Amino acid sequence: MSHFEERMEADLQIIRGRLWKIGEDVDTALHNAKKVMILRDSELAYQTVLGDYPINRASRECDRLCHTFIARHLPGAGPLREMAATARVNVALERIGDYAVTISREALQLTSSISDHLTNDIDAMFDESISTLSDSRKSFRDGNADMAIALMKVAKRVQNRMDGVYETLFAEDDRMDGATMMAIFVVFNLLKRTVDQAKNICDQTVYAVKGIAKIPKTYRVLFLDQPGSGMAQLATAIGRKNYPESGFFMPATPGVAEPVSTDLQGFLVERGLPDENLVTEQLEVSEHDLDDFTIIVSLNGKYSDYISKVPFHTSAFNWALPGDNDLKQNYRMLREEIQQLMICMAGDDAG
Repeated sequence: MSHFEERMEADLQIIRGRLWKIGEDVDTALHNAKKVMILRDSELAYQTVLGDYPINRASRECDRLCHTFIARHLPGAGPLREMAATARVNVALERIGDYAVTISREALQLTSSISDHLTNDIDAMFDESISTLSDSRKSFRDGNADMAIALMKVAKRVQNRMDGVYETLFAEDDRMDGATMMAIFVVFNLLKRTVDQAKNICDQTVYAVKGIAKIPKTYRVLFLDQPGSGMAQLATAIGRKNYPESGFFMPATPGVAEPVSTDLQGFLVERGLPDENLVTEQLEVSEHDLDDFTIIVSLNGKYSDYISKVPFHTSAFNWALPGDNDLKQNYRMLREEIQQLMICMAGDDAG
């Protein structure tokens, strides 16, 4: 290793150490904010507020070091990407530190009691947020892009579970005053944003390691249909054929898992569409996973006839097919609708 390379590596290690220390301090701030929220400890709340000043100073210093590194070493692709990613991770951590401060301040606004059930939910949300953030920091420190990609999926499920806690909060509505209700809403929102920032750190890990600016997103689409129709299976086959990278498609019917009919299978083969793994899911079995889907489409009646509630982050639509038994006409309509849907979500290069 040349003297120049040794100097650059030494500067890299300094910056990596500074960033890890900021992350540790932010982690401590979140743990303290949790204790403040649960115990309503005003002294710890104000200590957490004061503790954000050193975090902000360290964040500004880390940003300065990143810019100085680039100007001094004029680094190549790998180190340059790492510095750009480090600067963004630094911003994410500084914002999470601010969240911990706001949570601590909001905890002091609680004026009415909270049920044990809701307290347990809050405790679990803190734990999942802190754990997700910790794992994202480790993936960046270790340059583990595979871990970061896997963690993105975990973070999505964590956020979906957080959405469910809002229902508990509404059930508590008549037991809490307005100030307490508002404070808890703010805390919930900041914990979700903490997980969002953890996902941003995962994005930066993948960018630093692989040079991919954004992890390609897969949009999950669920087609709902009545038994014996086959249209959800046809729509799924069209989606899988034309959008294997940007879409995940699944058919579902109420009451029974249904295989592909002989007539539909012949049509699929004729059109060059995949005819495997098209057995419909039983809607009752898959309903607890509905929040994993980006889009829900009813192909026979209204989606409200199939599901009692559309998850918060999911959108639902009713597509009226032109012909009951006209496979060719329905095929053309479904192909056009699916194309418009995927281009809208994934862009013109959806595939």
